[in-house]
Amino acid sequence: MTLRKLTLLVLASLCFATLMLYLLVGRSHREAGQRGFAAAKPALEFSGRLDIRTMTDLRVHGRKMMLCGVLYAKPASMEPLVREQARRRFQGTEVECVQVGGGTPCDGRAAPSFDGAIVAQCRTKDGSDIARKLSDSGYLCDLPAQSGGVYHAC
Repeated sequence: MTLRKLTLLVLASLCFATLMLYLLVGRSHREAGQRGFAAAKPALEFSGRLDIRTMTDLRVHGRKMMLCGVLYAKPASMEPLVREQARRRFQGTEVECVQVGGGTPCDGRAAPSFDGAIVAQCRTKDGSDIARKLSDSGYLCDLPAQSGGVYHAC
């Protein structure tokens, strides 16, 4: 092996080792930064009356929110009927909500906000999970990737 080939081989090895070191160290620093950011921002807690504007636009005390672990998955043509039935049973119910990251079934599986809405778990004054009530009634469907399968599937 000539000196020139040996030099190129050493140089290529150094470049490869530097790249691997950058990828390994860079990833661990990015992950530590993300964990630090998540821990620095506490989960929101809020309460108020549930306002069902549509099955995808729920509000509590004027805040747009989504119930973690469930979603509306029925045909769009059924939404007005489902919305009206859900309103009859749950509109105006007093709820206490905690954002994802504050001890919900969706912690670690869902983002704390989505599309301008707070993603949260809400409970009635007697401690009942409103997402469970809505899924058990067939108005919303379990989203197992977020909830871990704790709600009723459609």
